[in-house]
Amino acid sequence: MRTFLIAAAAAALCIAASAGAREVADGKLQVRPTKDGKYKTDAAILGKAEFYGYAGDFVQDKKINGILLKDGGQATDEQKHIIAITAKTLGIDALIELDGKQQPLVDPTPTPAAAPPPMDDTKPVAPAESH
Repeated sequence: MRTFLIAAAAAALCIAASAGAREVADGKLQVRPTKDGKYKTDAAILGKAEFYGYAGDFVQDKKINGILLKDGGQATDEQKHIIAITAKTLGIDALIELDGKQQPLVDPTPTPAAAPPPMDDTKPVAPAESH
């Protein structure tokens, strides 16, 4: 029984390692869009937050230097945007596959620069005296 458990554990590790190897090719995490706005890898279907953490783990372990959005023509602008900002935040490349060709992913909905709020009727505040 003990030998069987050890063999089963070893087989599970081999399967997990091979699944991880398929989702990373040429240093890029391979991701596909899903119809419900999520992201599919060989190992899982992930929402926005899970995807960011998932990609971050690969970057932290130095296994990837980019994210490749496969079947990019089927992705929504929101999905492309999430891939682009995730890659930018993690400091890696964002690529998209269109018609079988890889190219840099350009964020379709760039985040506008935050402007400071307007200052109407402002009066300087005198410093309070302290004793």
